[in-house]
Amino acid sequence: MKQEGLQICRPSCFMNDLFAFSQLIKNHPFYKKHRDEVHQLYFRLGKCGSLNVENLLKMFKECLPVMFFTLDDSQKMLAQIAEETLKRRLEGVQFVVYGEELYPPSCYMMADPPLTLSFLGSPVWLMERSLSVVGSREPSYESLRWMEKELAAFCEQEQPLIVSGGARGVDQKAHAVALRKNCSTVVVLPSGLGEMYPDSLKEWIHPVLDGGGCLLSEYDYGQKMHKHLFHHRNRLIAALGAATLLVEARKRSGTLITANQAVQLGRSVWVVPGHPQDPHFGGSLDLLSEGAVMVRDAQDLSMFFHSELISEKMASVGVGGSGDLPH
Repeated sequence: MKQEGLQICRPSCFMNDLFAFSQLIKNHPFYKKHRDEVHQLYFRLGKCGSLNVENLLKMFKECLPVMFFTLDDSQKMLAQIAEETLKRRLEGVQFVVYGEELYPPSCYMMADPPLTLSFLGSPVWLMERSLSVVGSREPSYESLRWMEKELAAFCEQEQPLIVSGGARGVDQKAHAVALRKNCSTVVVLPSGLGEMYPDSLKEWIHPVLDGGGCLLSEYDYGQKMHKHLFHHRNRLIAALGAATLLVEARKRSGTLITANQAVQLGRSVWVVPGHPQDPHFGGSLDLLSEGAVMVRDAQDLSMFFHSELISEKMASVGVGGSGDLPH
């Protein structure tokens, strides 16, 4: 007699792979439609320490039967995903799933948080002292000099976790300054870990990992970079920082998307100002006119950083007591 849905009573070894199962769910045709409900199930099980494949299947059968019964013919695909996952684990790739202890707490506040994450390195995002840094891929000399002086002094004094996207320009300068000042850094990719973009990031793997940081992706291991993934990735950069520092942005720059996503998450946006006649700073000045906070130097950075950390601690009191998702 044909089993109803994936076997619940005696799951095979690959059925116990929570990440592989979650990858299967993420690619399920009904996932986008029922995303919030799926996340609620993961979160509820995670809160009570019982997040595993067997319990998820029971919850799916009870609460989302439309997804449960369509998983009936997915065991072969799940086995393939699990084999690929095991291979990557042997290569040093680590995985985390929504609701698990290592999942970034700030991601629960996102409108569309990733169900799964993969990373090389340490889950250093659990540090509270984090700052996201974004800006132009072709920054002006003045901006790079400002980062070398002011961001470097801030990193030396505060030892924050620096989060950025690994792109040339401001991103890579932020990572470099952090590493030079013995700060950990998170490189958030617009691709899978097996298709790092830009390709030059492969040279950063050992320095980033040796510095206690990580390279992080929400995409499948073999996912190549696509233009739309930059904007999609940027919301994760915004979420992982206690605040977002925008060093330089032209009008209609993609960097402005990250700033707006930070605002939507309730994060502060700090902006380095520029001259009104300098097109490199057109977007930066627009943000300042809309209420972003102007940052002049390392002293400003430290002052705002401490204020943000205090606000975060106050806001965290009592959050999650009801067992419901923060968002």
